[in-house]
Amino acid sequence: MNGGNATQLTLWYRFCRDLVFGLSRLAWGLRVVGRDNLPTEGPVIIACNHISLLDPPVLGSSIPRESGFVAKRDLFANPGMARLLGSLNSIPIDRSRLSMETMDLLAEFLRSGRALVFFPEGTRSRSGTLRAGKVGIGVLLQKCPVPVVPAYIEGTNAPFRNLFRRGRVRVAFGPPFALPRDDSSSSDRRAHARHVAETVMARIRELQEEANAS
Repeated sequence: MNGGNATQLTLWYRFCRDLVFGLSRLAWGLRVVGRDNLPTEGPVIIACNHISLLDPPVLGSSIPRESGFVAKRDLFANPGMARLLGSLNSIPIDRSRLSMETMDLLAEFLRSGRALVFFPEGTRSRSGTLRAGKVGIGVLLQKCPVPVVPAYIEGTNAPFRNLFRRGRVRVAFGPPFALPRDDSSSSDRRAHARHVAETVMARIRELQEEANAS
């Protein structure tokens, strides 16, 4: 599958994306801000806060190009669900431990020129309060330094309360940024990975503040 730019989408992916986007617009008046900040080609990580199981489909439907998704391994326990998730470029990860094999798989995905949706907090925050970022995104960016687009999603943690209330569900994309090259020794790499995670979360927090001010 080639997800290199916005014009190269499989028919199945395009169908699912457009269906979710249409339903999100109908149900919640989904509003997308900053879509022009998304590179149309080349590898990129789209780093977003995480508040609901609805985040991956709603966020994915807001991205013009075909994207991959990091998903917890438990979601792949059902064979039917596993096939569906796999067909939409979802990559299973074990959240209980940092697997270098998984990091290698994600890095390989990015090196193929694709966009990868990543939730740096590692788990949902149903209250909407931003958590600290896990070191996983820092480790991944050490292995594969690519641009990062921060994203902020709101309203998906209260889908029924926000039903037919236009604009309550919103996705905002910030400008892409690159992180400095890691020239630290191996003993300092975990500290650098944590610093990267904090930097990414700071960019997401800026988007949250902008959303709250608007």
